[in-house]
Order: sequence, then structure tokens, then C-alpha cells
Amino acid sequence: MTTIPLLVAHVLLVTAGYGGLIAADAYLLFLSASRDAEAVLAGVRAWQRTARVFGPMLGLGVLCGIGLALTLQVPPASLWLVWTYVLVIAAIAVQALVMIPWQRRAAGALAGGTMPSLGVVRVALVALAVFYSAIMTLMLVRPS
Repeated sequence: MTTIPLLVAHVLLVTAGYGGLIAADAYLLFLSASRDAEAVLAGVRAWQRTARVFGPMLGLGVLCGIGLALTLQVPPASLWLVWTYVLVIAAIAVQALVMIPWQRRAAGALAGGTMPSLGVVRVALVALAVFYSAIMTLMLVRPS
């Protein structure tokens, strides 16, 4: 695969992956403003479906990024690249360790008629937005 198609695939997949995950969290927060248990449960279910699509997109985008770095012979220990690794892992951890357990608990609580706390979703949304912005900045600026 040549550099340009790999770059395009990397940018599109990572942007779609992060964008979809962030949008799903934002949608859930938007629905939570009503404090309507049915609406929030619909948001949790939508989050589950979108995470199954956008999570793998993000993963494929990261793999394309690794392929791109190898193709361009970017040293794997470049400080900017190491920071992107850290931020990607942190974003994956937020989804896996925070959002997935929360949505399982929330679905059970909502089915029982109890409104779950949405503070976790707010934290995850802000964290993902910050991580994504930082990764994009690192990719564009590539400080030495």
C-alpha cells in the first residue's frame, strides 16, 4: 500500500472512530438532560451499538497509523509518537474500564426505574475530547 492511501485510511478511520465514540457519549448526555429513564435507556442502547462500530474503526485506524509510521520510517521512539500511543491507550482504557461497566450498570438501574448517575459519562466525554484533540495536535505539529 502506498503512503497516500494509507494516510487517508488512517485519518478517516481514526477520525470516524473517535468522532463516533465522542458523538455517542454526547448523545447520551443530551438525552440525560430530560432525566427520562426511557430516553436514557435508549441512549445507553445506542451507545452500545455505536461502540461496536466505531471502536473497531478506531482500532483499524491505529493499525493504519502504525503501518504509516513504518512506511515513512518514523522512529517508533519519537517523543510525539510515544505520546500518541499513551493517549490512544488512555482513550481505549476510558471506554473499556469506565464506559462499558457504567453502561452495564446503567441499563440494569434504568430497567428497575432508577436513574443512574451520569457524571461518569461527562468525565468520559471530556477525557475523550481532550485525548483526541491532543492526538490531533501531536500528529499535525509533530514536535521533536
